[in-house]
Amino acid sequence: MSVCFSPDNTTLASGSQDGSICLWDAERGQQKIKLDGHTGTVWSVCFSPDNTTLASGSWDGSIFLWNVRTGQQKVKLEGHTSIVYSVCFSSDGTALASGSHDQSICLWDVQTGQKVQLDGHQQSVLSVNFSPDGTTLASGSNDNSIYLWDVKSGQQKAKLDGHTSTVYSVCFSSDGTTLASGSLDKSIRLWDIQTRQQKAQFDGHTDYVRSVMFSPDGTTLASGSYDKSIRLWDVETGKQKAKLDGHTRTVWSVCYSPDNTTVASCSDDNSIRLWDVKVGHYLTPYENRYKDILTQFTPLILKNHMHPENILCNITILRLSQGNYFQTQGALILKGQFVNSQGIDLRYLFKQKGSLILE
Repeated sequence: MSVCFSPDNTTLASGSQDGSICLWDAERGQQKIKLDGHTGTVWSVCFSPDNTTLASGSWDGSIFLWNVRTGQQKVKLEGHTSIVYSVCFSSDGTALASGSHDQSICLWDVQTGQKVQLDGHQQSVLSVNFSPDGTTLASGSNDNSIYLWDVKSGQQKAKLDGHTSTVYSVCFSSDGTTLASGSLDKSIRLWDIQTRQQKAQFDGHTDYVRSVMFSPDGTTLASGSYDKSIRLWDVETGKQKAKLDGHTRTVWSVCYSPDNTTVASCSDDNSIRLWDVKVGHYLTPYENRYKDILTQFTPLILKNHMHPENILCNITILRLSQGNYFQTQGALILKGQFVNSQGIDLRYLFKQKGSLILE
């Protein structure tokens, strides 16, 4: 239901309908640790800016703060009376905002656990996001509106009207001048924070827009939709730069990596995908995962002539030799045994490279 990169770019957190949270090695695609504690769907996960804490919001109405290094639960924040749909740390890490089905927003002091409640929305609050300077909080709701809140006073600063249906996602640009929103009305809108006016609308998704996020450099907006696609938009021109297809069901969440090179997405198809935003295709489980598997299966290979940087993916035939070579892409394998010197079945490697074993 939710994905979030760690500030140091090494870890991806995911929250799921199965009630669990997983921390993944963002480069290799391997699960590092699983966090169990929630008793229902984990709707939202968010790393603290110092990379030490992960916040999670759940169907069970609770918010957990986890120690990222040990995987242990540090704090349980209770105050909402229904589903917590969204959690977000402030830029200095001292405050956590949460939005709930109970129509309220809570601002939590991370150190003390004390909260201030913000009321104003008439229906569920589905998304909350702090401005980069931490002075403003944006919220999107089932009541079709977006509110801007003064964090210090807890007062409502502005109401942004324009969407004709539920606002599922809100996200500030890195410079804090623009807010993006995604809605059930299938549109994405950009809002000028100073004038509080809509300044652009991106149309292209054929179903509701579930998640939006700016790239760290502010030039691109990523969006995930019920139409199963992820789209990348040029913020300046409003034109669609790329359409990333691969998920087979709703894309619930998208997240840019801090280094601006990768978009993570998660879906109802139970998968998480990492996309190379420059070339527009997903990385896992191909390039990154394949290299990792090959290294595990042939531990002696590095002592000879082959190095990871030489393991390429552009082979169009199958090549097997007595030397340390393993090259395949899209090979059709009728029958045969394929094992390495340790007796490990290598057919999984073939499948990872798109080969088909005709059994």
